[in-house]
Amino acid sequence: MGRQSVIDIYRALDIFLKSDGYRKDLEIELEKSNPGFIKDIDKRIIDMEKSDHGIVIAGETSAGKSTLLNMILQKNIFIGHTMESTSTICKIRNLDRVRIITKRKDEQIEEPEIDLTDRCDLTSERGVELLRTHLEKLTDKTSSENSVEFECVDVGFPIPFLKGNAILVDTPGIGGTGDVTPKLMEYLPNAVSFIFVINIDSAGGMQSDRLPVILHSINETQIKNEMPCFDPEDVIFITNKWDSIRSQFDVEKEREELWEKIKIDLKKKWPNVKDSHIFRMNVLDVDLGADNENTSTKEFKKFKDILFANVEKANDIRIKRHFGFLQELLMNVSKGLNARLQLGKKSAKEQHAMQKIHLQSLKNLKMECKTMRQTVPKKIDKAIEVIVNECFVYMSSESGKEHILNPKCRTPMMDVQWTSGFFVEEIKSRINIYIEAFLQSPDVLQKFEDIRTEIIDFYKRVSVDLSSLEADWACVKKHEFSCGKSMADPFKEFNEFPLPLQISILAVSIVITAAVAVCLLLSSPLLGPALMLMNTDDAKRKVIDRVYNANTASIRSQIQRHLEERSGNALNLLVEKVSERLLPNRIHFLETMIQQLSNSRDEVLANIESISYLASKLEAMRMSAEVLQSTLMDEI
Repeated sequence: MGRQSVIDIYRALDIFLKSDGYRKDLEIELEKSNPGFIKDIDKRIIDMEKSDHGIVIAGETSAGKSTLLNMILQKNIFIGHTMESTSTICKIRNLDRVRIITKRKDEQIEEPEIDLTDRCDLTSERGVELLRTHLEKLTDKTSSENSVEFECVDVGFPIPFLKGNAILVDTPGIGGTGDVTPKLMEYLPNAVSFIFVINIDSAGGMQSDRLPVILHSINETQIKNEMPCFDPEDVIFITNKWDSIRSQFDVEKEREELWEKIKIDLKKKWPNVKDSHIFRMNVLDVDLGADNENTSTKEFKKFKDILFANVEKANDIRIKRHFGFLQELLMNVSKGLNARLQLGKKSAKEQHAMQKIHLQSLKNLKMECKTMRQTVPKKIDKAIEVIVNECFVYMSSESGKEHILNPKCRTPMMDVQWTSGFFVEEIKSRINIYIEAFLQSPDVLQKFEDIRTEIIDFYKRVSVDLSSLEADWACVKKHEFSCGKSMADPFKEFNEFPLPLQISILAVSIVITAAVAVCLLLSSPLLGPALMLMNTDDAKRKVIDRVYNANTASIRSQIQRHLEERSGNALNLLVEKVSERLLPNRIHFLETMIQQLSNSRDEVLANIESISYLASKLEAMRMSAEVLQSTLMDEI
């Protein structure tokens, strides 16, 4: 109902804007506020009619994605592997028949459909096996080399809980060749939610740098408006394979401490995550048919409730986001029409006087945007420079070195067991712990948060100034169609802006440096034998100094590069969005409208009747939108 109503208003507006009666001057103004608006309308209609609402399942190789997917579907359709084998994206959708469609990488057209409906009874094990065999040939590169040629495999069969255009998306495991992550990244704009399956047996599932990279890429894609229907709070994390640590943790208290640590680590890497969206289970232990439910089964049921809620939300979220754009477009068309309808209430002299004042105000606002664009990046660079220097200075001091290598919660470094590999790993671990703690400290985070707040405050202030100027010409309420809970609220996107200020250090950058230092130490033809001749304490001191100093020497460039790529880039994208697109578009719209009203005053007044007719047609669309907004808001 809601989707079709939004599409209907979009189509009516599209016809209205393309009609012969729509004025060229109004079209020129609207192109300033909403560049490419005609193409945008067409794309949004297509998006609402055809686009999938993808709930993406991702995880490292052998984390348990396939097992989880089978449990969700209650059918053993996907085969799990301990090595990287899945080669392509697999879309799973609800259909009243069983069919598979493949699409090759370099082809726009899809391959002929494989219809298995008559041969594949999914209520029988034989039918499930038939579908499983077909999918394995298409998605598993260990079964068929041709699978790597496919961009995606689309499989459909009856899945009642997948309503509307909601689909599940199985992605290649993260790890191994390094080619799988780009495939996942390419699908990001189509995602409305994510499920990350984490193998806790591999350092909480985050020993690789890839998970932080993916989470960061999601944030950046949102900033660029390429994931308009994604809500960062809908991400789900499933920590799997807790049975793998049974032999290591005999005491429940220690197991709980590990659980708390994993949750803290996840919140550092994804600040938006809710506690209720982090699950702990052994997926293989889930037994939905058992009389006495085990812990994993109870957790899985809670997860399924959240998943089903996300599916329901996926059906509505794209409609609501597209409706927000529709509201904005209707508001901007209304401004141009109202300004012309109100023109007769001003004398030519009054119009000229107001024009002179307002054009100067707009010129000043343009200068402010330019200044903001020039000064904020310098503040970002300065903040990074200060942070990097603070870290380096502390690590270079004797007291800093002592604190980093011998924290209260760890065995003194000189008392750690002396085996070359383990000893060096322990040094690296302590350095990484300090760096991550430093970059997550309130002082560091506040430096970036202050810049973010400055950008948002600037946007709000200039927006209010522009609304006042617009009201003088168009006699519309300030923030009309954008107040209260409206989906076109101009401030809402910044209040919920998913800026990745929680800076999770990529440990790989430190590990690489330390690893190089270790290789130099142990492979040196002079130093290697020398260490063997030393007593244990002397050898330990030598290794500690070499590894620690090697990391300290390179820490400036490593942290600077990391902060520039993470928070620095995110803040620069934000200031660019505000000072080069959002505000300038409004400024250019108003500037163009004022100038055109001046140049065509007599013509506008002579055609006020036709303008009134256009306004009445637009008003009908606006009234329909207001009624629809009330309905949609009740569903939020």
